[in-house]
Amino acid sequence: MTDDTTVTEPIDRSTDPSRFATASPGRPGDDRHLGEIFGSAVALLLLLVGLPVLLVALAGPPPIPTSLPSARDFAQQLSFEDLLTVLVGVLWLTWLWFLVCVVAEVLAARRGGLAKSVPLAGPLQRLARALVGALLLTGIMAGQAQAVTEAPAPTTTSVSSIVMADLPPVAVADDAGDTAVADEQTDNVGKKVYTVKAPKNGYHDNLWDISERHLGEGRRYHEIYELNKDRIQADGGKLQLARLIQPGWELQMPDDAVGLERVAPPAPVEAPPAPPAGVPSTDASGDVAATDGATAVSQSDQSGWMGGIGLLAAGVIGALALQRRRAAGRRARDEARDVEADLRIAASTERVDRLDHVLRDLTGRCRQAGVNPPPAYAALVDDVSVELLLAPARPEAVEGWEALDDGDRWRSVAPVEGPRSGDAVPYPALVALGIDPDGRDVLVDLESAGGIVAVTGDPGVAEQVAAAVAVQAATAPWSDVVRVTASDLPEGIAEVGDERLRVADLADELDGFERQIDSWRDGVLTGRMGRRGAVTSQVVVSGRVPSPDVASRLGALMGSGRQAFSVLVAGEHPGARWKLQVDEHGTLSVPLLGLTLEANRVTAAQVAAVAELFSASREVDRPDDGDRVSVPAPIRTHDDSAWTTASHRVAVLGKVAVQGGGALADERVELATELVTYLALHPEGVHPTVLSGAIWPRGVTADVRDAGIQRAREWLGSDADGSHLLRQDAEGRLSLADSVVCDWDCARTLLVRSRRAATAREEIDLLRRGLKMARGEAFSGVPQGRYGWIAREDLPRTIARVLVDAASRLAELLSDQDDPAGSSAAAEAGLRVNPAHQGLWRALLRSRHAENGPAGVRRTLDAMGAALQSVPLEAETEALVNELMPDTGSLATSG
Repeated sequence: MTDDTTVTEPIDRSTDPSRFATASPGRPGDDRHLGEIFGSAVALLLLLVGLPVLLVALAGPPPIPTSLPSARDFAQQLSFEDLLTVLVGVLWLTWLWFLVCVVAEVLAARRGGLAKSVPLAGPLQRLARALVGALLLTGIMAGQAQAVTEAPAPTTTSVSSIVMADLPPVAVADDAGDTAVADEQTDNVGKKVYTVKAPKNGYHDNLWDISERHLGEGRRYHEIYELNKDRIQADGGKLQLARLIQPGWELQMPDDAVGLERVAPPAPVEAPPAPPAGVPSTDASGDVAATDGATAVSQSDQSGWMGGIGLLAAGVIGALALQRRRAAGRRARDEARDVEADLRIAASTERVDRLDHVLRDLTGRCRQAGVNPPPAYAALVDDVSVELLLAPARPEAVEGWEALDDGDRWRSVAPVEGPRSGDAVPYPALVALGIDPDGRDVLVDLESAGGIVAVTGDPGVAEQVAAAVAVQAATAPWSDVVRVTASDLPEGIAEVGDERLRVADLADELDGFERQIDSWRDGVLTGRMGRRGAVTSQVVVSGRVPSPDVASRLGALMGSGRQAFSVLVAGEHPGARWKLQVDEHGTLSVPLLGLTLEANRVTAAQVAAVAELFSASREVDRPDDGDRVSVPAPIRTHDDSAWTTASHRVAVLGKVAVQGGGALADERVELATELVTYLALHPEGVHPTVLSGAIWPRGVTADVRDAGIQRAREWLGSDADGSHLLRQDAEGRLSLADSVVCDWDCARTLLVRSRRAATAREEIDLLRRGLKMARGEAFSGVPQGRYGWIAREDLPRTIARVLVDAASRLAELLSDQDDPAGSSAAAEAGLRVNPAHQGLWRALLRSRHAENGPAGVRRTLDAMGAALQSVPLEAETEALVNELMPDTGSLATSG
């Protein structure tokens, strides 16, 4: 592991390996740089102020007409004085138009983009843009404009970048320009890198906003500018004054940037044995590197977004999925979908599944052995194991666990198999604090603290840590019996998750807390480990230290041992039992464990985005057109016959698959499949930089990206005419040949036709054919850490809405034609897409009742309970069940 100690030094602009050496002090270009700024300022001042003053001094005020000229005036011969007046008027108009250009350029630059063209002002606008861009370097005009143009301040570079000088050189391209680009992209290794996003709704990514998101302060954009202004990007461009940054550009960031990861070096590849003399050596794969970019940025490192939030991200995504089972909701705002995309990439879903599975299994095994669950106070989770830290030690482990260090630790490496157990989790207040140096998620059990847990250090970062704890406790699957009371945390946090989390004034809650604690201490139900059962665990999280009176009363509530009431505060608390310390960079010290972690952190903006995702999912979905959902028209109008006969197919309406490809190493299939799927869903074509931003959101070097594209091209093979199925046009855009058929295109083509059907019979036929394309929930089974872009484009929700609408329409048509079997089949087709859509379950209950009476309803209720799990029944569903089977009584929830 390289030492990332930060040092301040000037940056060498050379592109050869010597750039990693210590740069000599001095900035030889500063004198010329300041001269350009001064010259631009003087020129702009002379044009805006000097020219009108000169005109007024020589010719008086502007010649503004006071009346319209007559026909006689046009017939008269112009005098010299008239010509001079016309010339002065033209100069005034030119000056006025130049002033308009300057204002337009200043306003556009402050917004972080380029101004629209001013009519008839081509040369004038170019002059204004150049002068304004240079003048912005002086700091006179503040705002996002500076994010592209302000004079750079001293920057920090990482010692790890100096260590990188010892790495072996990459292959050198023949062309010198290509070499420069390759060098610039390769020097991302060991550094935090931001990949510029594609424009959306007229908004362009800009340095000010990037700095605000990842450095916490927009005014630090100049550090990003300084690090990148002389770097050649993959498309040959580079940062220039008052110019947009382009999608896919890779911007190196200061070492303290949050939410970004360091680009890892390619994994070492074992050299093949030397060939016999006289036999040429070849690389069988033809790859630049034997990686897919997962080594360029490790997919197993879940420290993206804000710290090591892999478990938190997976909890949020899982809770969102459960909420969306209840209703499609509305489309979330763009910034919220961006955050969901980031969470999907960061989510450690496999670790969450493992931890939830083994903890519930532990309860069952301890019950079978007749012992209480071990007294764990912390847990360590990696990709293959779960480790519990115990106090006191328990030398004898139950079946499925291994006791280590004389029982101080229990370890399980059991694979996750079968459905989740219905047993309660013995440690529902387990919360992840961050990632340790070995890449393990580190969790502590707040219930075991026996007192208040205080997060001290930087106040702002401590509040972010507290917010992360609250969000996780409200969404983690093992915390289903937790109830979180949040105070002094970012606005909107109450929207996160289900009913577990609420925001309250702690002073108003103390009486209730005290009554609850008294009932545990005086009654039979103590809330301790031996009596866990279904006890609700109360977790109080405060973003700052409460008032002395409230803090004292909270402290008095805490027992000396484990209890189902725990408190975490951000800030110093005199009675704290556990004290954690976090610095301004998010480094968290946990003396209890003797560890230093990269802390889980959630900012106020990220809380607002996650809250918007949950809020959008709860709102009632409204039809787009009358009483129907609009079907987005496909660019390629393939139908089911094209799907049947196609040699190459891309399936997303169920488990994602690419059919028809050739041989490819197993470890490369995931990347190639995602790449081809992205292109299939973007038939208009995309630039490689845009593609890399979607497929490699954490950044990737250009050579690895191009090697991945080439592998996918070879994997797909050629069309009937011999041309590649993965093509690139003259402008560099990548796309798939028309002969590659996507099931989403086929379904949409048929459903669009159904809207124009002349008869009910024709409509039924088209709806049936369209629904046959759907095999299950869209994008099911996608690998961990991939396909974040589907959230950004709202594809799962869009697909589910369209197909559920089609199934509902088909079920209605067939029911009207007294075809209950057909109506049942239509509802079942829709439930393959959204298994928890209660409107479709109601249609199925009606048709099964018409087919088989109460017996059919009972079978359907059993299936519905298994599909809905803990989702509450809608009032309409419960009313229908009571109507069809009056003897069932009231059903509060399914199952």
